[in-house]
Amino acid sequence: MNLVLIVIDTLRKDHVGCYGNDWIATPSMDRLATDSVMFTNAFPESVPTIPVRRAIHTGNRVFPFRNHQSPKGDSVRWYGWAPIDENQVTLSEILRHAGYHTGLITDAYHQFKPSMNFHRGFDQFIFVRGQESDRYASPARAKHMDLSRYLTPKLEGTPRALALPGYLANIMDRQSEEDHFAPRVFREAMKFVEHNYAEGDFFLTVDSFDPHEPWDPPRYYTELYDPGFDGREIIFPQYGPTDVMSEPELKHMRALYAGEVTMVDKWIGQLIEKLHEVGVLNNTLVMLVSDHGHSLGEHDLIGKLGHAQYPELMDVPMMIRHPLGEGAGTSVDAWAYDSDILPTALHLLGIEEPVPVEGHDLWPLTGGAPGKWEFVTSCFQEYFRYQDDEHIYIGKADGSDRQLYEIASDPDLANNIAGDATELAEEIIAKIVDDAGGPLPEFDKESLRLVEPWHEMV
Repeated sequence: MNLVLIVIDTLRKDHVGCYGNDWIATPSMDRLATDSVMFTNAFPESVPTIPVRRAIHTGNRVFPFRNHQSPKGDSVRWYGWAPIDENQVTLSEILRHAGYHTGLITDAYHQFKPSMNFHRGFDQFIFVRGQESDRYASPARAKHMDLSRYLTPKLEGTPRALALPGYLANIMDRQSEEDHFAPRVFREAMKFVEHNYAEGDFFLTVDSFDPHEPWDPPRYYTELYDPGFDGREIIFPQYGPTDVMSEPELKHMRALYAGEVTMVDKWIGQLIEKLHEVGVLNNTLVMLVSDHGHSLGEHDLIGKLGHAQYPELMDVPMMIRHPLGEGAGTSVDAWAYDSDILPTALHLLGIEEPVPVEGHDLWPLTGGAPGKWEFVTSCFQEYFRYQDDEHIYIGKADGSDRQLYEIASDPDLANNIAGDATELAEEIIAKIVDDAGGPLPEFDKESLRLVEPWHEMV
């Protein structure tokens, strides 16, 4: 049996039709959901990009960021942002040892920075260059471009504004939709399938950075959601408050993101169709997951922020399509982590785990088995998060800056009750500490100070 693992960066669960969205077109993922088991309570155990991929590829948690050491050659200094531990075994290494031909195709350039090693265990790896702040083309190519189309006065001089010329230089040679990043990634994935489908079992990881910002899909996608807009297009927003743009600009930014979602969805469908065309879809396990979402104005915030681990950031889609149709069209409400991908894949492929991992096989849940956890915990920078059926808690490792919400009575998380529910907050903190296996690490942000200007956001 083959395995195709599709990782979609920054895809919000509530922006996919099969998860309840009624205004964004995602027909490919909706069709995939009808053939899959759909997990409705899936979460990253740590955020953002690199920590999530460490968990996916190893089946082990990065939470709670103990003994963090930032690698050389990377200007991103966030806790958990580090290579895969040399002592851990990856899914690609396990499957290659089992005789699979393994391939990684991605434009998530952080995985290929100096000191990173996320292509470990892959027989083939293709790095699609130019995304976001990938240092690919010379920014000088764009130095004469008018950037006012993409910047409000409040955004001028921000890290994102400084990074914008480099990105525009990277994409200067585009001529059609096929030249955008998601189409390039999925087209390479389809080539991999064509080249390898008849050569025995294969494992393909397709890791699309879209719909991560910058959000610049072909205009016909954005027109689906904000037709006729002729103002500034904030494709590369600065993380923080929404007051850096007007309401029409904010609305259009959401349309840009929605357009990217629809474009990515189209190319997911193209890959699934390619598997069908070459005759291997019914012998291929397909797993789809996102790493995290993105705040698009909720709580008056934009971006990915540690203190804003709200559903728009933390709720992610997860689907597993069994080639024999097992569980097709069903949903599982039990808690699931991204670190559960590896043990679940190995179980369904009939391969034993060569070493113990912290993730759990999710497949028994499809038959009604009880879940492994009563709650989930996550971390992002120095902030820790807890969620059970009734409450969401967010706070710093030292117990300060607490937020506590009642989900049923306050689904928008607008009323922080931490001040009035001190005893409950303390009980939750104790659960986080217990889940972490001991006291939470003490974070020293001075140790993460950059030695060069930070023009990258993730």
